[in-house]
Amino acid sequence: MDIDVATFAVRCQKFRIAALVMKRTSIPLATEYATRLVHLIPGIRLDDMLAFFDFDPSESKILLQDVLSTGLVEERNGQLHLSQRGWKSLSPDSDRLDLFEVEEINTTVAFELAALTPVEESSLNAREAKVVEELKLPNREKAAAAGAEAAEAFDLHFQEWRATQARRRWLDEDTRLTSIEDIQPIAAATAVFQIPVRWRPADEAGVSPDFSELSSRGRPGSRSPLISAISEQMKSVVAPSDHHLAFELVDRIDGGILRRGGVRSSIEREQWIRAAASSDGHQLKGVGAPGLRLVGSVASDKLRSALLDWTQSTANATSTTRTPVFWLPPAVSSWGRNVPFVNLARDLSIANQIDDGTVLLARAGSTYDRKSWTRLYAQANRQPALFDRCLAIPSKELPSALEIILKPSSWVAILIHSPDSTSNYPLPFGYITADPTIVGSYKQSIAELAAKAEGTAALLWTKADEDPHRALTSIDAALDIGVADPD
Repeated sequence: MDIDVATFAVRCQKFRIAALVMKRTSIPLATEYATRLVHLIPGIRLDDMLAFFDFDPSESKILLQDVLSTGLVEERNGQLHLSQRGWKSLSPDSDRLDLFEVEEINTTVAFELAALTPVEESSLNAREAKVVEELKLPNREKAAAAGAEAAEAFDLHFQEWRATQARRRWLDEDTRLTSIEDIQPIAAATAVFQIPVRWRPADEAGVSPDFSELSSRGRPGSRSPLISAISEQMKSVVAPSDHHLAFELVDRIDGGILRRGGVRSSIEREQWIRAAASSDGHQLKGVGAPGLRLVGSVASDKLRSALLDWTQSTANATSTTRTPVFWLPPAVSSWGRNVPFVNLARDLSIANQIDDGTVLLARAGSTYDRKSWTRLYAQANRQPALFDRCLAIPSKELPSALEIILKPSSWVAILIHSPDSTSNYPLPFGYITADPTIVGSYKQSIAELAAKAEGTAALLWTKADEDPHRALTSIDAALDIGVADPD
């Protein structure tokens, strides 16, 4: 089951390449038969070969010219023999004639600088470029010398590159690279790699990145340096240590929804995960209904479906109150650093525009934290902010492992980011519910948190058409906070 997506931007270098390739070409049937006959009867005389075909003199003359013009056959003292090219063109397995001709190609190729393998360039908009994390290159010296190794890399990965050339249909699998005439670096580029992170229901269930698609590309083992670099960087992503406090807080607020579902602690959650993954067990019944069991980060398809589809069809249909969606992230380094998250945050804002959009509750314990939130999610160039407003809140008031997405009077989604037992990678689990009592309890918790913000000074950004006072008044009204900041 997919529970997350790890996204990395990898630096690339683009080259302009001029090369010579040998492509398969066909020859007339009579010419091929004549060449085969020379192969079967080395030294056959001209007259004997022509007699075999029983052509008239003019046809015989044309056939002889065709046979000699291919370069596969040569005449020595009135006898015909296969030339060196002719011997190379014969398949050792089937005696098949493989005739090639040389053609020049001019192309541009991008190589990623971690393993120096060909890639398709990726286009990131200004928002995605700020959010997606750049991969640290495992060998910066080798990357800097990519220009000197590009020719060898193109030769090594020629067949992989050829398979991507749909417009050059004549470049079939038998095409061979003869020589590289010129290669010039022309521009830096970027490739984006998205690695699914999966939970596998095995005897010792665990979470791990799935590199199967990436490792199957090109030559066996060609992506190993790239995979190693991604794996190493992902080791720094670990669940917050206060996950047990998050579990205890959720248990107090909702009256034990998780415990009723078989969760005994923040790390004893396999029964809940298996139920969430099944088609008949993912819906909450009894306390918490209507609702869904959730497993996975907000980058997963299941969370996207819950926040966009289920809320529109179930939760929002039961409420007439118009309020923004409040989003409290966990303190997890990989949170919000992938393309699926960008798409979800944007679409959630759009879906709730009529109800005042979205508000990011940014855990900000320092000026540096505030700058980081602004750099990643505020307006970037011509790209709008991912969240309509952002309110800096005290970073330690609620457990770092707790993520809350709340639409007051409508629904609330809860995720506890607890560690995988083997890798410590965050394995988020929780639920989304439209139960009015539970939604109200979380609204109170978020209101208490927002009330501790430093008034209008805590607003990192607002909607384009409002000032900080108006924005804070809207937030207070949505959360039933009695008095907004008077200054």
